[in-house]
Amino acid sequence: MKVTLDREGKNLVKLGVELESDKAMRAYEHACRQLSHKVNIPGFRKGKVPRTVLEKTIGVDYIKQETLEHLLPEVLNEAIAQESLDIITQPQIDSYQFDLGEPLKLQAKFEVRPQVTLGQYKGLTVEVPENAFDESSVDTALQRLAEAQSQLAAISPRPVKMGDTVLLDFECFVDDKAVEGGKAEGMLLEVKENGFIPGYCEQLVGKEPGTELEIKATFPADYRNKQLASKEGVFKTRIKELREKVVPPIDDALAQKFSVESLEKLKENLKTNLKDEFEMTNESRKQKLIVEAIVKMSTVDLPETMVEREQKLLLDQLKYYVEQSKQSFAEFEQSPEFEAIKTSKYEEAKLRVLTSLVLGAIIKEEGITVNNEELELYLQEFIARMGLPPEKAMRNEAVHRQALEELLTGKVMELLMEHTKVEHVAMPAITEDEKSSST
Repeated sequence: MKVTLDREGKNLVKLGVELESDKAMRAYEHACRQLSHKVNIPGFRKGKVPRTVLEKTIGVDYIKQETLEHLLPEVLNEAIAQESLDIITQPQIDSYQFDLGEPLKLQAKFEVRPQVTLGQYKGLTVEVPENAFDESSVDTALQRLAEAQSQLAAISPRPVKMGDTVLLDFECFVDDKAVEGGKAEGMLLEVKENGFIPGYCEQLVGKEPGTELEIKATFPADYRNKQLASKEGVFKTRIKELREKVVPPIDDALAQKFSVESLEKLKENLKTNLKDEFEMTNESRKQKLIVEAIVKMSTVDLPETMVEREQKLLLDQLKYYVEQSKQSFAEFEQSPEFEAIKTSKYEEAKLRVLTSLVLGAIIKEEGITVNNEELELYLQEFIARMGLPPEKAMRNEAVHRQALEELLTGKVMELLMEHTKVEHVAMPAITEDEKSSST
């Protein structure tokens, strides 16, 4: 078999293969024998149909197509192995020529793993900020649990003020016409600056339950319903009730709502869980910073196609979560924040691809492997953790591949942490600006 390679761009390879005519012919004859067991031809038993009769009945082209379906993957895999190519995409066949008695010729293209030039990955010193557990974390967690059990209760009528929650009815009109879907009854609304439609909440302030009023507010230019964007709406509104959040006391009764017999026991449980969370977060941060330091020391001519595929995967995941929350992803794509999200997903994809390539290069450099026994044990744990049907998952090649990648990544991370000096430093204080930007 003759193989030619033509490299294009950073990691695109065009592969030319010429298979000897006798091998191609043997594959054709094998396809004939297979087909003779499947077709019904009067006067011949299955499996006993002569090749000439078969060719006249179903056609040479049909038999050649059956031959190629089995032969092309075999030929490509042999050529890829012969050239020791580390491919990362499925080969796409550009063209082929298959004439009986002549060599089979084909052209295919695919992407190969780009070259990684590793920098120093042993003996590094990395500073890692570390969160220290303190008892106040338990008090904060208790307060959150209590607030999660809070309820809105009606209170005596008084003028509405910022921060209140009101129960109201409204109907919206634009250009003197009722807006489709612009009516609500018994809606709970937190009265806050620029809440709901900008300018709406501010006009509730000072009014009392039982008041009926018309509120004029302009829809934002980037409002999700483009037909309403920048238009003034008239909201015929009736304030029905004032409500306030009632947070239950932090006591044994609160603990029992979480199936714990006493407040002290709840505190113990929270303390244990929080310590575990702090430890896991610190460990995750340590691994992340070690990998980032090693990636920066390495050189990779990163193909754009790899980053774009990873970005698409991340955006597909985002689409799934958006649609799970009963939102339209098509509308979400039109929102002003989507471009910023798309850009952030691109940067995340770039880092993920770089990390994968660098870790893969270290695995190869260090000769890290997984034996069958290790993979078998890890597969069982992986399948149980993912909640997959055991019998079906054990036969799934993608599941095997994902489990193998996890196992190899775990091994290479052990090696990197063993050979990296970690200097723990205090977590930097969060500024007021950072706090406000995260809310």
